[in-house]
Parts: sequence; structure tokens; C-alpha cells
Amino acid sequence: MRLSRISVFCLPLLLPCAAHADDIGPAQAQALQRQLRDWLGGLLGSSVKLPELPWRITGEHDHYVFSWPIPGLTTSSGEAATTADVRPLEGGRWSIDSLTWPPSGSFTMTVPDADEPGNSVPVNIDFTVGKQNTHGVIDPSLATASTVHAEIADLVVASDNRRQRQEQRFDHYVAETSLTPRPDGRLDLISNGAVEGWKAATQISSGMAMAIGGQALRVSSRIEGVNRAQFAALMTAAGGLLGALPSDVSNKGAKTDLSPAARSQLRLLVGALQDLLASVSLEETVDGLQVEIPNMGGMSMKHFLFGFGGEAPDGKLHAWVRVTLDDLASPSLPPKIATYLPHHIEIKPSVSGVQTVDLHKLALDATEEGANVGSLQPDIEALFSHGGIALGVETLAFDLGPAKVDGTGQVTVLSPENWHGEAHVTATGLDDLMTQARTNPDLQQALPVLVMLRGMAKPDGKKLVWDIASDGPKVTVNGLDLSQMGGADKPTPDGKPGQKPKR
Repeated sequence: MRLSRISVFCLPLLLPCAAHADDIGPAQAQALQRQLRDWLGGLLGSSVKLPELPWRITGEHDHYVFSWPIPGLTTSSGEAATTADVRPLEGGRWSIDSLTWPPSGSFTMTVPDADEPGNSVPVNIDFTVGKQNTHGVIDPSLATASTVHAEIADLVVASDNRRQRQEQRFDHYVAETSLTPRPDGRLDLISNGAVEGWKAATQISSGMAMAIGGQALRVSSRIEGVNRAQFAALMTAAGGLLGALPSDVSNKGAKTDLSPAARSQLRLLVGALQDLLASVSLEETVDGLQVEIPNMGGMSMKHFLFGFGGEAPDGKLHAWVRVTLDDLASPSLPPKIATYLPHHIEIKPSVSGVQTVDLHKLALDATEEGANVGSLQPDIEALFSHGGIALGVETLAFDLGPAKVDGTGQVTVLSPENWHGEAHVTATGLDDLMTQARTNPDLQQALPVLVMLRGMAKPDGKKLVWDIASDGPKVTVNGLDLSQMGGADKPTPDGKPGQKPKR
């Protein structure tokens, strides 16, 4: 059986395991250093000239010690470096017994200037870590699962620049990450993280301040079905592209066309994206979110969720975004307004129906020299040629006082000028909301809209229903053509649009 390229690159890491566990010394450490350099060189390609590896490896009786200096970091306790104790196991696996970084330190980084695009501003960062515990087991051959456990407690991070100062505190953070081979030869990368007790305070130079915090934060990500060969090709192409770019490409104001070599590597990188993975998803949640702005007010939220994902079963893309909010509250608002803040909002828009092979061809042709909108027009038209692109709202739910609304919908775009859409929306409590709007001055401006919606609704038991359809510019609600409302132009007997009478 032919090994995948990434497995071949990892094989040199297995060689030092031939040494006895109690016989790891300078010779074995130097050999591992050379093998890691060869592995990186093979992974990135010959066009990338590797500098000396930033880490140092020493042998300590039954394990190796990796020390990775952190450029620009200053610390008052020990060396400014990340260290790891790594021990060879049977079967070519490695145990990361511990991985630690300095318990405190300071460094400076530059970030884009929001007020002056194209410029950067320095940010000074200080941090302290009360507790850290990171360990895991790695299989470089990818024949068995690799796992990493990371845990941090009492982390404080303070940042300061000429416009603002911010301090963040994290009581406890833990993350579990695994890379698991599948029976089909692909890989699944799964990571789950959690933060307990997060607080952040920001002071802006203008005098404005803000405090934000959350009781618990969760992050879950999944990358499934990673193609090993395509990933290796992606890394090689990325290394080749970096090696082919001109040295001044990152200079401010530098503008240069891609060289033939760089364009070739870019096309290889785009090519490696084809069939790279089967699906990807990420979901973040915050429980007990609170925001306070002095002299302005604050708000709280019991639960907030943001997620997105994508997959391509049978070669057709399906991607989505999901947002959920629960129990939104603000003591700063007058009670008559605060009572209408939603208790629940959920929306999940999506896109589907695009053939990934068409999307890949569009991306590849866009890297051709001289590519423009005109030359890419056939590729753009191909995106619509398999039944159209479907833009959907898979979930829509919210409440407004006594009214609760739910809905779903989908628009199939057959071309930029031709589409067909349908939506089904239901509501309860709308009559009660209209009654309250008649006596609440803060809602009276919305009353005409509520009356119009109620007039177009179709009763269904205790619910009101709106079935919406659209073909091109024409829109109907429960069969009522909206283009015929409000004095819109009507066809004349000869089939031509009429004109509104002049006043």
C-alpha cells in the first residue's frame, strides 16, 4: 500500500524511538533536530529556505526537552521560552508529558489602525498565568488517534495602546483536542473548549469605559474528513507561494503583480483545496453575558450562540450560519419598553445547491493572468446551471411582547435576474400586541404596520399564517399580489403598463 505524502514526511520522527528509554542523550537530540528540519523541508517544499529551527532539543535520560524561545517576550522569572517534555512511546507514538510557557511576561505587537487604514499601531501586552497543565499523546504516522489536553487557571491579560487600555481575566480554561484517523483513510479534527468566569474592562482615551463578562463560554469545532494527500499538497503549495513572493510584498503601499512562479504556486494551492475535507463546523456559546457602560446603561443575556458550518454531500455545497439569543434584558430601559425586549431570537440562514467542482473552477480561473469579470462570466453562469442556488432561512423565531413569530423560507436563484421563492410564517399573540400598541405611546408608530400585517394574514386556529411567494419581482402574500397595492401600475388592455394619473 502506498503511504500518503504527509505520512512519509512524519516517518523520520519514528527513528529515535530505537534508543532505549534510559539512553537519550546529546546524539539522539541532535538526530531528532535534523530529522525535524528534514520533515519541515519536505512538507513546505524545496522553494522555502528554512532558517535555523527556533527550538532547541536536549536529551534528559528518558525524554527530550524542547525549548522554544519567544522573540520579543520579556519575563522576570526564568527563560522567555515555551518548554515541553517529550517522551517516545511504543509504536512510534510520543507522549507530551508537559508543555509550559512563562508564568508572566510582556511583549509588544502591532495591529491595524482602525482610524487610519494602512497604518499600524503598537500594543503593549502583559500577562500572568496562575496555573497551567498541558499534556497529550501524538502519533506522527497518523495511524492512531492523537490527543491534547490544555488547562489554564487565573489568566490575566492586559493590553495598552495610545487609544485604549483593556484588562481581561479568565478564572479557568480547558480544551480537549483530538486528531483521529477514519476507516476511509481520512482524518477528523475535533476540539472542545470551555471558559469559566470571564471578565473584561476597557478604558478608551476619550473617557468612555465598558465592562463585559460571561459566566461560561463554550467553543466546539469539528473538521471532518480531512484528505491527507490534499493537505500535504496544500502545505507544499503554501510554502512554495511564500518562497516565490517578492520580499517587499508586505511593505506599506507596495503593489506588485504576481510573478509566473508565484502565480503557479497560487494555482497549486487553489487546486489542493479541491476535496480537502468533508465538512467543517464551529459553535460558540456564552451563558450569563453582561455588558455595562457607565453613564449609558447595560444589558444582559442569559444565553448567546453563534455558529457556522459547511458540507458538500454528493459534491453540492450546503453552508449555514446560526445565531440564538435568550432572555435579553436591560435595566437601563424604561419598563414599558424593556418588556418588549425579545426573550428568544433564533435565525439560521443557509446557501445550498452550488456544485463544488464549479466553485473550484471559478476560483482556479480567477488565478489566471488577466482574469476579469468578463472572462469569469461562463464560470459564474455555471454556478446556477444545476437547478439554481438556494438561499434559505432554515429557522426564524422571535417574540415581541405577547407575539411569537416562527418561519422558514427559501429563494432559488436561477440567474441574477430570475428567481423563485417561498416562505411560510406563523404568529400567535399579534392581536394582543395590537391592543397594547393602541395604548402604549412607544408602540403607536408600529401600529400601521401591525394592522397591515394582520389584514394580510390567514387565520389557522390560534395562529395567523402568511404564505409568501415570489417569481422574479412579483411577490404575493396568501395569494394577494403586492404589486397591485398602493396604486402600482396596472397593465392596460394592450398589455403595456399604464401610467398613474397626474395630479
